[in-house]
Amino acid sequence: MGIVDEIRKAAERLRHEKDELTEKVSDLVGGLADRGSDESFAVMRRHDPIVSLPGGITIVALNEDVKEVLGDPARFTAHLYGPKMEAVTGPFILGVDETPLYHHDHAAMDRAVTREDMPGLGENMYETARELVAAHRAGGEIDVVAQLADPALDSTITAYFGTPGPDTPTQLRWARNIFQELFINVGNLPTVRERALADAAEWRVHLDGLIDARKRRLQDGEDVPDDVLTRLLRYQGEGEPNFHDIAIRHNILGNVTGWIPTISNAFARIVEELLEREDELERAQAAARAGDRELVAAYCFEASRFRPQNFALLRYVVQDTTIAAGTDRATEVKAGSTVFAATLSAMHDERAIDEPDAFRVDRPWSDYMLFGHGLHTCYGQQIVRAQLPALAAALFEGPKLERARGRDGRLRFEGPFPSGLTVRFDD
Repeated sequence: MGIVDEIRKAAERLRHEKDELTEKVSDLVGGLADRGSDESFAVMRRHDPIVSLPGGITIVALNEDVKEVLGDPARFTAHLYGPKMEAVTGPFILGVDETPLYHHDHAAMDRAVTREDMPGLGENMYETARELVAAHRAGGEIDVVAQLADPALDSTITAYFGTPGPDTPTQLRWARNIFQELFINVGNLPTVRERALADAAEWRVHLDGLIDARKRRLQDGEDVPDDVLTRLLRYQGEGEPNFHDIAIRHNILGNVTGWIPTISNAFARIVEELLEREDELERAQAAARAGDRELVAAYCFEASRFRPQNFALLRYVVQDTTIAAGTDRATEVKAGSTVFAATLSAMHDERAIDEPDAFRVDRPWSDYMLFGHGLHTCYGQQIVRAQLPALAAALFEGPKLERARGRDGRLRFEGPFPSGLTVRFDD
């Protein structure tokens, strides 16, 4: 039985249980993506490029159709994320459709998180990660998640945003549990939601304390770091009426929630993919040793094209519409439907991508949908593009890397997130 047949069979069984059907579709197709089985996506693109299911679920597999869905926020909205963000973080730009609030908060954050910061943010990550790698060299191996990515991310976030968690494990737990509810809990499982709400309540109180303390220091004329929190409070002090303390809190909470799990997850999968491609890993390490950060980045993002952290983005249909209108695959989609825009498939669509099955580091950036597409392209894209190659460079510039022996040398998960992957330094 092919993947489309499996999906259709599940849809017939769960057609009146939309949350359960959404979860099942996500599990089936997500599992396919995690196994790296692009052949099934290729079959879908050839024979079922738009899969419309009873129960209000549609999957689009072609690059052109994925871009149509993600690029038209008036017809295909972020409504599925918005209410969850409202409950957990407060309104945040990734879950707000094209409204005055979206443009207001986006402009405010752009003043605090600037492109000019990115080189320094990348170097901070590089130096932090280098120290962590060096500390584990004598032991001959390092867990690229627990001993490298996670502590490096926590450290650089603390320095850049100015909002440290109570400790590293707590901040990591808060971010992952909330991220899971916002972006992964497509079946709306109550246990996931309750855990996220509890962690968000703790995090909000913690951030309120940090915001209050920084405001007092500013009011007292003390020297304070030029971090994101300080910039937002100064922006507020310029008389901006709508960027109050709560707005600052939910924008910081939303950004940190997106930052930690995204880079940690992506990095673990990149290392896993390159370990499976010995020649490409050798070349990526050579680029790192030569100090060619741009080429290291190309290896990272190409590896991520084959093993991204998510296979699709979800959109909500606000009124009856047609996807791929005027083509022989035109499909009507009813209001209230959920659309899976399969970005993984789109990045391997032979109609749009040159040599999609080849590992190439000379691809144009337009070949990638690692950060989505359209209005809701990941707000933190510039941060990831600065930090991820820096993190990789710190690991790759050393001795030849190999998998650790046994279970430790395989990519491990705790829930939906990578929890460990140990590599050996072959000195």
